[in-house]
Order: sequence, then structure tokens, then C-alpha cells
Amino acid sequence: MSPIRQLLNRVKAQGVKRPASVSAAFMGRTRVFEAYDIGADTFVFERGVAARLGERPSVLLVEKRQLRNRARGRVMTVSTGNHAVAAMPLLDGRFWRLSALPAQRRGDVMAHAVLCANVVGDTLELSQREISTADLVAADGWLTETAAISPAAVVMAERNVETLEFYRRRGEEWRVKPLAWTEKEMRVALEASRKRIGTKLSYYHSACGVHFLSYAEFVRFCTLAETDLEAFLAGLRELAGVYEGEAASFIRMPKHRGHHEIEFFGLQRGVALETLIPEVEALLEDVVCGRTGHLGVIQKTAEIAAHFKSLLARPELADEASRPFVETLYMCITGEVYSVMGEGASPAFDDRRTALPGATFVGGRPVLHPGADDRTELLLSNLRGMMSKDEVIEYANVYELRTEDSSDPLGKGATREVVYKTNRRPLEDSLVEKRLSRGSKGYGPYVLARIGALRALGVGLSNLYLLLRHRPGAGRLAGDHYIRRRCEGEPMEAIPANYFRNSDDASSEDPEVVRALAALMGDAAAQNMAMKKFDPATKTPLYGVGKEIYEFEYDIVNERVVPKKVSTCSVRGSFGWPSLEETDDNLARIAGFYLGHFAAALRAYALRHPAVSRASLAERFMDGFEFRTHAMAWQLSVMRDRFEAFDPDVLPRYDFGRKWKFVMWSLERQGRRLPLLRKQFLALVADSD
Repeated sequence: MSPIRQLLNRVKAQGVKRPASVSAAFMGRTRVFEAYDIGADTFVFERGVAARLGERPSVLLVEKRQLRNRARGRVMTVSTGNHAVAAMPLLDGRFWRLSALPAQRRGDVMAHAVLCANVVGDTLELSQREISTADLVAADGWLTETAAISPAAVVMAERNVETLEFYRRRGEEWRVKPLAWTEKEMRVALEASRKRIGTKLSYYHSACGVHFLSYAEFVRFCTLAETDLEAFLAGLRELAGVYEGEAASFIRMPKHRGHHEIEFFGLQRGVALETLIPEVEALLEDVVCGRTGHLGVIQKTAEIAAHFKSLLARPELADEASRPFVETLYMCITGEVYSVMGEGASPAFDDRRTALPGATFVGGRPVLHPGADDRTELLLSNLRGMMSKDEVIEYANVYELRTEDSSDPLGKGATREVVYKTNRRPLEDSLVEKRLSRGSKGYGPYVLARIGALRALGVGLSNLYLLLRHRPGAGRLAGDHYIRRRCEGEPMEAIPANYFRNSDDASSEDPEVVRALAALMGDAAAQNMAMKKFDPATKTPLYGVGKEIYEFEYDIVNERVVPKKVSTCSVRGSFGWPSLEETDDNLARIAGFYLGHFAAALRAYALRHPAVSRASLAERFMDGFEFRTHAMAWQLSVMRDRFEAFDPDVLPRYDFGRKWKFVMWSLERQGRRLPLLRKQFLALVADSD
């Protein structure tokens, strides 16, 4: 049974029912409300709402002192329709005289003291809007303690910066609704946001309370003009009618940051008010005044629909199946549209992670949250074991890192991250946890041996720490998991667009930044080739697929952000070249394979950044390639004896000795053949011209 249904049942069973019910007419429909008192708190439920929990019922939460001086306790209402259904009779005193507010104060109290929420599936989503973080946290505490709703069932629907920071410091970021990153996740979120107010019109309901009406839904609604005229007219009144107690219709009623209670989706700000809304209002007036018949309604409705389509900011927004529709509407329903600084903004790496239940640390000891699994418990246990003497964890949040093509349910993904702060560190630190790609015996030592050898050569890999297991036995985690430090920076596709902008002219890209990043691409390519990365499944070197992490820094001379260095965040595929023959033919195959993939990646980069010619980028790419190759080859030469003597305890079947010998041999040849490699690479890049 859902936690919300449990609350309804518990209140009705334990509460003292007030002697009379209250009827309130809204949008041509009369609803009956019943009230129950438990101590100083009052619960107001629309009769029959328990049977309609799947329709995103509206919830209001407010302290009684905000409604009547010196009153104690809280009021919680649950009703169908939008929040105004219960807000109006609550604020004007019709609900058992709970409120004694003068008319002029009701709007301010509704905006700043009444917390709106919606029942969504098995959760209660709180919409902060203009409510302070302190009041939101207090309401959350009342819901989870007094109303006895599980913390897992109370979700903060908006990612308010102050509120997000509060829950992060409690290790409870998982209770703040995550942003979807993949298109699949966005579509699921949009479907979950669908809501009706009182008629057959269906909207996408935003976290800020705005009901977005899409063009496709409007067209579906218009068909009712032919098949069910009464239902169509009811919907028309819902859009443009002015209801008792309201000063404006829903399509004109201010809601949030220039949006209205009902907003025509996909139009530039103000366009609907100028043309489309007057047409809808005129149609309703003609119907009410009897100036048009059924055929006239059908004709006029078709004209309004055509006009709606012509006003869309982008033609793709007419198609609910299109990606532009999904991405744009998702930004609107989450409120993220207000925080995006123009087109071209790329999602940050942090946008690709979803918080999971973890623990709140009290005195350095974790108090696990409901839903925290064995893997999270193991991760936090190992994290505590890595602390120095007298160092304690103040808070930690556990995340799952998502990928576009992942089909795993939340909590079952391959990679996690823990972000934590201790009493000895002023800033948060971050570790990435992942299961080894193979669970066979001895694979962990083979991974650690490769990382140790390659890091000694100068490859930018993070060190790995294999997790120590605790309480081993049946039902525990299978296979080895490891932790590594998170590489600072972003993968190529997530680098913010403004990093490339010219400091003197933000409308154009800075050619020097574009060239500098091309040099770091070459640096990463040299490391990739030296590692002999090869994935037998994809027949690729795993280059340009998000495994290279680029770090930027502030240049005090030029007073701008510039590329700093590149790291490789994955050892996967290293020592993987299928042939260990120390021959010129094998070197030729290696060069053709790797340079071909590097050239394809550079051509794609050049298409995204046309401020610099492809030929110029290719030259800078090879500058970076040569720089890193020289550095690794020099390290090999000065430490040759130690490298050749390196004989880690690795099972013979992994053939570490032969592979390591081949990596050293091929790196030495890579350094000797740089002029030839440059010539071959430049030809490959120019070949597609």
C-alpha cells in the first residue's frame, strides 16, 4: 500500500472527524470535503480522493498560525484538480473557519506560506516555489515525523540551490528529485507529469505549478468539438472561463515567472497573450452568447489549432515524439529553463548522476537510510577505513553515474560515486566506485599491475583501491569492486560551451582555446596508443568515447579559463593489442589502426569548432601527441632497468610479462617514428577534404 494511502487510512481511523462536511463549487463542479483532527493538526480530504490517487491529487501544507493568529498545529489538504480547488475555501475561511485572513493578505500567504505538493505514484512531491528553505524543511519534518510518512516517500520536486545544499549536508540528496539526463528518463518524467484539472484536457504539470498545454494535446482536444461537444465546451471554459472568486481565467492567471496557470507550450514569451488567447476567449464568448453553432465551433477550433502550430518557436515542438519537444518541455516542467544560460550549454558531468539512499553521519558514524543497499554500505564502510587518525566524515552522498545507453534500473548501474567531506578537509572530495569488468580469479591484481606500470610511465591514470569486503557470505556482493579518485575536469562532450568563448566577443569562439584543446586531444591519443588500448568487442581503441577527462584552469595573464591537462579515467582495454609480434609489420598495423581512429575524432572536433582550420588543428594535435610521447619515452629510458625487472604477482594466464615487454618496446618505437606518424596522421585528416 502506498504511503499516502496509508496516511489517509490512518487519519480516518485515528482522527476525530469534524461534525459537518463542507461543499465547495469550483469550475462548475461541487466537491465535498471532510476534516479530521489529530491533536492540534487538521487534515482536510476531498471525499473520494483516495480512489483517485493515480491522478496526481493536489496537496496543501500550512501552519495554522499563518491563517489565524496564535493558532497551533498544521493543516494538510488533499484534493483533485489544481491547488486552487482547496486553497480558495481554505484561505477564505469556508473550511471550518480555519482561516481568518483578510482578502488582501490571502495572495501573499498563498505564495509564501502555503506549501504546494502533488501525490505522484507512491511519493509526495513538494514544490518549494516561493517558500523559504527553513519552512520547507520544517514541513518535511512534520510529514516524516508527525504524519509518519517514510522519508523515502517525501521528495523535493525543485532543485532549489539552498535546499539542495541542506539535504546534501544531511547525506539525503537522494530525496531531492534528480534531473533526467537521458532521453528515455525525460520521457518517463513527462509522462509522470501528466495531469487533468477538471475536464478532459490533459496538461504537463510543472514543479512550479504551471500546466503546459502542448499543441498535440490541443489538437486531440479539438476533436471533441466534433465527437463530444459538451466535453469540448467544458474544456474551453476551463481554459478561458473566469470562476467565482478569481480575477482572471487560467490562461491569464499569473503563476510563476511570467507563466500562467495554463500555458500554451512552445510559444515565445508573450506571443499567446497577443493573438492566441484572445481567439480562444472570443470563441467562448461566441458560444456563451449564442452567436455560433456547432459547425461554427468546429471551424473556428480548427483555425485556432492551425494558428497555434504556426506560432511555435520550432516546428519540431508540434511533435511529442521528437527529441526537441522532449528536451524543451522537460526543462519547463522541472524549472531548469530558468537556470540555463542560453543555447549551447552542455550538461555538466554532475548532471549525469542520480543520488541513492546512503547514510547520515552522526559523530562520524553512519546511520543508514531506508533503501540503502549492501553495495552502498560496503562503499561507505571502506570510505571510513580510508580516513586518517582523528578524521571523521561529516557527510557523504552516494550517486549512480548514468549513461545514455544504459537500460539498468536505478541502483543496478555499473558505476557509483561518493562525494564526502571530513572535519580535516575544507572542500568536498570525490571517489568513483565500480565493479571490475571481470570477476575471474586474479583479475584484480592484473588490473592493479597494469595501472602501476602505466602510471610509472607517465600515463594520466588514477590509482585504484580494491574494496575490502566485510561480513562475507551468501547474499553479499559478488566480484571485486574498486575505488578510484575522480579525475578532475569534464569529458569532451560535457565541456561547457562558454569555455570556448572569446573573452572580447562572447558570440565567437577563441581560436587559441580550440587549438589548445586539440593539443590535449593529441596528448590523450599518445597515452592511448602507448597503453595499447583495444576493445575486442567494438574493435576500437576506446578513444573519444568519454574516457579522456579535460581539466581547465584560470589563466591570470590572459584573465580567462584555458585548457590545463588531460587524464585517462579508465584502464579498460590496456595491454589489449591482439598481436605481440615485435616486427615492422605489426608497428604499421598499430599506426594505421590508432591514427585512423584519432583522425576521425579530430575531424568530428573540427566540425564542432570551425573557428580554426582542420589542418591547423591537426598540427596542434600532433604537437600534443609528440610532447606526451617524448615524456613517456624519456621516463622509460631513465628507469629502464626497474621497468624490465617489474614482475608482479599475477596469474600466468594474464600473460602480464610478455604484454608489458611489448608495451615498452612499442613505446620506444613510437618515440623513434614520430616524424612518420605525424606525416601519416596529417594525410588521414586531410583525406576527407
